[in-house]
Amino acid sequence: MEENVIFDLIKNFEKQFDYKPKIENSKNLKSYKKIFVAGMGGSHLAADLIKSIYPKINLTIHSNYGLPLGVDKDSLLIVSSFSGNTEEVIDALNCAIKKKIPTITISSGGKIIDLSKKNSLPFIQLPDNSLPPRLAMGYSLVAFLKILNKKINIEIDNSKIEKEGKKIAEKVYNTIPLIYSSEKNKAIANIWKINFNENAKNPSFINVFPELNHNEMVGFLKNNNQFSFIFIEDENDHPRIKLRMNIFKKIYNKFNIETIKSEEKDIWNKTIYLVLLSIWTSYYLALKNNVEPGKVEVIENFKKELSL
Repeated sequence: MEENVIFDLIKNFEKQFDYKPKIENSKNLKSYKKIFVAGMGGSHLAADLIKSIYPKINLTIHSNYGLPLGVDKDSLLIVSSFSGNTEEVIDALNCAIKKKIPTITISSGGKIIDLSKKNSLPFIQLPDNSLPPRLAMGYSLVAFLKILNKKINIEIDNSKIEKEGKKIAEKVYNTIPLIYSSEKNKAIANIWKINFNENAKNPSFINVFPELNHNEMVGFLKNNNQFSFIFIEDENDHPRIKLRMNIFKKIYNKFNIETIKSEEKDIWNKTIYLVLLSIWTSYYLALKNNVEPGKVEVIENFKKELSL
């Protein structure tokens, strides 16, 4: 996908939240207390965010072959694959069909939709299957929320976020960004990592407070400046988490530490602000790295090797 196409896609990212998903074969869908999600890569990111924002929902995310542990005929399995051809997810779907597990699928097409129609499963067919899954997260999120009977209203200043992302990209250029957050914001931190990896073709890793204070922070005492830190701060974090972040910054003040937070009050606007900021940052870092943000050739080549 060409650079200008990716730029336009990110520039219009918030329009994805205007999407009105329709559940086909909905007569076969009812309410369940336990929900499982089978999805890989960008296809489970929306579920990760939902799990962090609605902790009372009994939601388990499975990123592997087969069925998740604990899934049964009294639970709902949501099978998510943007392309519809993800090997691990197709395997999970086939297992669910064989064991007659209540299942609904989310996909833009491919084998997932074919199997859903063939087996009369409820499904949501997403628009525009040409997008990279990580950049179609808005569509996926709205679809997941439709299944869970929840709604969101996103109102953000995309131009402001773009400018902030461009500045962060300048500061973390030629480093390995480490994204640190509280446990409850781990899903957002992981999206930052994924966008650095796939868009900017840049190594990046995550960890959370307070766990990283018990091990990882020791590894930088004699390190050079190949790392930069991105702290995702949240006014709702535990006071001791905030203190740990401040002490860490004090100890490692010679490193490049970028602090990001959203001033949005609504939880979903705050979350999407931070997600979109990660996309813009990785986009401009891709330009500085002289790589195409839309392409993930190494993953596609890996898939071809698997099919041989």
